[in-house]
This record gives sequence, structure tokens and C-alpha cells, in this order.
Amino acid sequence: MGSCFIKAVPHPLPAQKEGADRLKLFQDKFSIYKKAGEPLYKTPKSVQECIELLKIAPDGIFEVAGNRYSKSYLFSDVNYNTTSEREQVGIFESYCRFLNAMDVEFKVTINNKNRNMKALREKVLFQKKGDGNDRERDCYNQIMEKKIVEGKQGIEQERYLTVSIIRKNYEEAKAAFASLEAVLQKGFGELGSSLAALNGVERLRVLHDFYRMGEEEYFSFDFEEAVRIGRDYKDDICNSMLKFYPTYMQDEKRFAKALFIKKYPSSLSDRFLTELATVPAHTIISIDVAPIPKDVTTSTLQKKYMGIESDIIRQQRVRNKNNDFSSDISYSKRTEKQQIEEIMDDVRENDQRLFYVAVTIIIKADTKEELEAIEETLVTIGKRNSCQIEAHYLKQREALNTALPIGVRQVETMRTLMTQSLAVLMPFNVQELYLPGKGGTYYGVNQVSRNILFGNRKRLVNGNGFIFGVPGSGKSFFAKMEMGNVFLNTDDDIIVIDPQHEYFGIAERFGGQVVVLSTYTGNHINPMALPEDVSDIQGIIAEKGEFMLGICEQCMGEALNSRQKSIIDRCVRLLYQEVKEECMRNRGRQEGERTHTLWKQKTLHDYYGILVAQPEMEAKELALSLELFIGGSLNIFAHETNVDIDSRFLVYGIRDMGKELSAISMLVMMENIGSRIMENAKRGRATWLFIDEFHVLLDKEYSAKYLFSLWKKVRKLGGLCSGITQNVLDMLQNYTATTMLANSEFVALLRQAPTDLEKLSEVIGISPEQLKFVRGAQSGTGILKHGNMVVPMDITVDKDSPIYKLFSTNPFEGKEAAHEEGH
Repeated sequence: MGSCFIKAVPHPLPAQKEGADRLKLFQDKFSIYKKAGEPLYKTPKSVQECIELLKIAPDGIFEVAGNRYSKSYLFSDVNYNTTSEREQVGIFESYCRFLNAMDVEFKVTINNKNRNMKALREKVLFQKKGDGNDRERDCYNQIMEKKIVEGKQGIEQERYLTVSIIRKNYEEAKAAFASLEAVLQKGFGELGSSLAALNGVERLRVLHDFYRMGEEEYFSFDFEEAVRIGRDYKDDICNSMLKFYPTYMQDEKRFAKALFIKKYPSSLSDRFLTELATVPAHTIISIDVAPIPKDVTTSTLQKKYMGIESDIIRQQRVRNKNNDFSSDISYSKRTEKQQIEEIMDDVRENDQRLFYVAVTIIIKADTKEELEAIEETLVTIGKRNSCQIEAHYLKQREALNTALPIGVRQVETMRTLMTQSLAVLMPFNVQELYLPGKGGTYYGVNQVSRNILFGNRKRLVNGNGFIFGVPGSGKSFFAKMEMGNVFLNTDDDIIVIDPQHEYFGIAERFGGQVVVLSTYTGNHINPMALPEDVSDIQGIIAEKGEFMLGICEQCMGEALNSRQKSIIDRCVRLLYQEVKEECMRNRGRQEGERTHTLWKQKTLHDYYGILVAQPEMEAKELALSLELFIGGSLNIFAHETNVDIDSRFLVYGIRDMGKELSAISMLVMMENIGSRIMENAKRGRATWLFIDEFHVLLDKEYSAKYLFSLWKKVRKLGGLCSGITQNVLDMLQNYTATTMLANSEFVALLRQAPTDLEKLSEVIGISPEQLKFVRGAQSGTGILKHGNMVVPMDITVDKDSPIYKLFSTNPFEGKEAAHEEGH
């Protein structure tokens, strides 16, 4: 279909002029650049003829008038209103550079469209599986649906950039757009925004969703089929009735009105456009921009300046002739000269350009009364900012065509603005995190926009992350919400290292396994066990060696010297010598000749026996330090595993391990978990590991090193690690932890102590202005970093929700929820 166009028959008519240029200084000089386009049909005989399109192509290039082509791009929001003044200046300057780089007509559109609730439910809500956990899925769905309704009342906001160019044919237009897109990508990249071209079907969908608001789910269009059967594409997007009145319009179900900004103040807030765009109503706000070439601007200004100078000289001569030597030049001429000089200085010294600009607003409502109420709200916002907003009189149809991201402009309500004045109409507000679909996770709502936050850590380059928060900040609740998402909405495994026994309730509710490790339970885990697949036995032995270095360091209570390290490594190699030899023999054999010996799993007891047999004095010291954990009262890791550790939701409870066993148990957990993650990776299953009291593992060199190794391994094997801690300062003082944090793309930052915030913000890349969402934050609110996105989040849940009762850190609420009937 490459260059195929679907055509509509054009019927060009003379353009209807509207209004006069309000900038008297250049009334006749630049008027060619603001000339409005001509409607295709002066008197449309059908709704289809109201849609200003001649031809459309699959790649999204539309011919909207004779030799005028347009293309639309969807661009993402960036954090502007939530950043510091210094960062806002940076964004503002980048936007100015983008505007100066544009030498073709374009329009920026903010479309508060009707949300397709059916598609949203399909993408966001959890699907039932009949596995006994559908009740919890319903609870999550109720939470999300409520947040959606409370937020923007069924409104979804999108931003478009529509560019219009004049070329002889489609092929030339296509080449021109390809060249232009490099400039667009560079400009929006500097702003921190992503830009994606809309194809033909996507552009038609935007129009369909406006004309047929409420019927978004029924849109369907196929280019090949339309060409084959000769169907008019306009039939697929238009509604059945569209009637225009002097100050409003009406379709078969709703009322609409086109407004415009008639009068601007001498200065305007950069939040003005955001104020208009965040009104909870179905609106389209379009900023049409027609750049005036810089050379034309310079020459025109020079001519105008010389003309004013000549007028002043002529005026002075007349006064001198009348013997009036004391009078100054007239006020009007002084003012005119001053204005010209200021503009010339801006153009020459401040890299400013001139643009013709028009702001058109379309509002849509179910009733005329609702329409008028929305209009009154917008007009009030305008008055508050010294702007005059009025309805387009007798130009409703032309204004509608202008506001839609089609690429035409059929009204002349334009005024000249300099680059910086145009940039004040800032189209950015706050970033949105919305990555629904398979594997997506609900993270509450954006505190600023109130839109739901849906992320997907699997899409990140490094999905490992951290959850920070002081006691009472909601960090455990946040972690449980994420665990619930993963368990209910994916097939992934979840493993939790739980030093405070906070996660037993959620594991039991979801039918998981809780393994309580202490000296009195009789539960044992064997960290020296080998996986079923030992094909990479040398790699396995190397990993077990690293593990034993960490164990021995913890037992010794001090850093190991080189002789001790050599002995520890030697004993590990001796422990697995038999297995290694058989693996090496099998490598040289054919499949049918290989032996499969079922050797007995090795334990720390076996390792201890080899260690005490070594002749060095250092070996005796190591054995003595290990004795308590091998044959003494703390020997729970010296036996073969006797608990089920294959559950999909597995929690290790280590609260009662005591100080002596705490750090060692953490290492044993990670060794066991590392093997589990490798096995899952071979089956194509992701593993989520949550480590509470994460800072405990950072006390010793080898435990921190081992943790760092596991952190990298999990990422390579498709798993995801989450460190949960309140001790931010301890982490920031540890080089390994700081490196892990700096390389992790996911961070949930809840309420923090003021002394920790500044250092933490530097490491994870959060601006001081954004920290206001963390300082003194209520429980369950804070900042969420997801890749390059930083959003203010609110993951609070109503206290009467079963999910709240299950996840609350209040043990009585959790117990009550865990034992409710009907699970």
C-alpha cells in the first residue's frame, strides 16, 4: 500500500476572511503567512463533506487541500510543573530552540478525549482464572476502576503535533516529512519527550473518537479492504448528523462549541495552558503556529524602522519651520520606535523569531447547560490570567476543522508572538506512567493529574529496584501491592526474605508457602545442594566458592586474608570433585553413552569435614568459627532441605534467627534463591525477589559482594530484585549499595527523614522540587521512578477494602482479613 492514497472528491471554494490582525505595527507586512485555508465545500451536503480531507495514505500522510499535506505525531508529556524553577527554565529554553527550528506550519493539540472504557478494562483489569484467587482480582479491579472514575471522569489526554507542508505530490511530501522528522526527534528528545508518528489508521481513529464520542470500541478500518471495495473512509469516522449554529454546533447526541483566545495580556503564566487542559471536560485545545521567515522579519523590521525614522525627521522639520524648537517628537512615534527597537534587539541578540499564533478550543457536552458551564469555567480561567476567551461567531465549522489534528487552518484569529511568548503556551504538565497489558503493574495514581499509574518493570533495561520509607510510610504496603499484582496478573514466581514476618498473611491468602527459619522449628535448608542440571559445573563451583567466602566472613566476624580465601575455595573444589569429574567424562561421550549417577547432595557438614582435614592453621581457625553453625545449636543450614521451597509464592521468615544467624541466613536464602531463579529461567518463568531489611546484607564485604553478584544474575536471567529498607543513610555510605541503586531503574520513594533526602535524590536523579512529594508525605504517597519517568504517586487504598485489610501492617487488620470466609 506504500504510496497508495484513498481519495475524496474536492470542491474548493473561496476562503471566508475573519477578523483583522490586532498587531497594527505589521498589519500588511506579514499577512500572507496568516492567510486561512479555503474549505473544501462552502455548503456541505453531508456530514462527510464537513471533514476536510482529500486523500489519506497508510503511513499517515493526509492531503488536506490542493498540494497541502499533513502528518501527525503523538508526543509524551514531561515533568514541567513538578520540577524546580531551574529545570523549568531548561525545558523552556529547549522548547524555544525547537520552535525556532520549525520553518513550516504546525499545530500543537491537547486532546481530552473520551476514554475507551472497554479497551481500558481489557488492558488494565485483571482477568479471572478460576484458581481460587478471583476474589482478590475483583478487589484490585474495584480499586482501579474507582481511581479511574475519580480521576478524569472517563477522560484520556493525548498530545499531538501536526505538521503541514506544501509539495507538488505525495512522493515529495513523504521525502520532506522524512527529513523533517530528524529535527522533530531532536527537539523533543532534548525536552525529554518521546515522539511517534501516527499512521493512517491511528489518525482516523482520533477523528472517529471525536465525531463518534462514546463509540470508540467500534472503530475499525482496513486500508486494503477500503481500496478493494471502494468504500469511502469518511463513512467509518463521521457521525450521522452535524448541525452548525452561530455560536455552537450539535450532533445526534451532544453539543459542542468552538472558542478562541481573542485578547492576550502583556505577560502570561506558563501554567495557563495547563489550567485550561486540566478542566475535567471533553475538550480539544489547538495552538496553530505559522512561522514568519527570519530574513523576512529582519528586512521588514529594518524597513519599518527606517520609515519611523523618516517620519520623525519629517515631523521635526515641520516643527522647526513653525519655530517650535523645544517640542519633542510625538508620543505615538516615540512608542512606535521603542517597540520596533525592542523587537529588533530580541531578534538580533536573543535569537527570537516571529510567529503567527492562534489558540482554538473545542468543548463538547451531553447537554447545552453542561456546555455553557464548561465554557464559563474556561472563560473564568482566561479572565484570571487576563485573557479574553470568546466563541467563534458564524465560524463554528471552520474553527472545528482548525482545532482537529487534520492539518488545516480556516480561521484568521491569529496574532504575532515572539518565540518566548509562544513558548509560554507550554504544552507540558507532568509525566504519566501508563504501560498496561501483559505483565503490567498498578502503582496507584499520579498525585498531580490523578491518572492511574501502570508500569512494567520487565520493559526496563534493568528492572531491579528499591523501596524506601521510614516506619509508617507505607513501604510494606507498597511492596505487598506489587506482590499481589504479580501473583494475580502473571504466572511469575515470588520469593520474599522476611525478617519481621510481615508477609505471612499475603502468602497464606494466595496459597503460598511460609518457611519459618529458627533454631527451634526443625526446618532446614541446604545451601550446598546442586541443581538438577549440572552441565555448567565449573560455573556452579565458582558460585558456591563465592557463597562460602561470604559465609566464612560472617562467621569469622572480620575480613578474610588471602590464605583463608585460598583454603575456603580449595575445600569447595574438593567438595564437588566427584561431580565435576563425571561431568567432564560425560562431555566426551555421545548422548546414549552418558552416565547419570544419582550422587548424594553435599551439605555444610561435608564441607566442614573437608575443612578440618586441611593442614594449615588458618583452616583450624575457619573450622572453629564454623563449628557453632555446623554441629552446634545454630546448625539449621547444615542438613539436607526438609521443607517445600518450590511454591510459587514463597516467604522465608527469619525474624527469630537471632543476631548470630541473621546475616548468614540472608546469604543462605540468596544462594538457594539464585538456584531457583536459574531453574525458572530455563523454563521461561520470571522470578520476583523481595528482600526486606536490605541494609543488613551490606555490613560485610563478601555478603555485599555476593548480593551484588546475585543482583546482576537475576537481571540477566529475566528476574527482578527489590530491596526494601528504611536505612537510607547506611546504603548511601556503602559503595556497592550506591552502585546497585544508581544502576537500578525502579525506585519507590516514600516518606523519608529530611537528612537522607538530599543525598538520595542525587544518586537516583530526582530534583529538589520533586522531593516536596516525599517530605512529610502521607502514608502510601511519594515518588515513583520508572526508567526515565519520575512521577508523584499515591497508592493509598480505602480502609474498608479487603485488600487494605489484607496488606495493612496492622497485625489485627491483617489477621482479620486473612481469615475472612469465602476465600
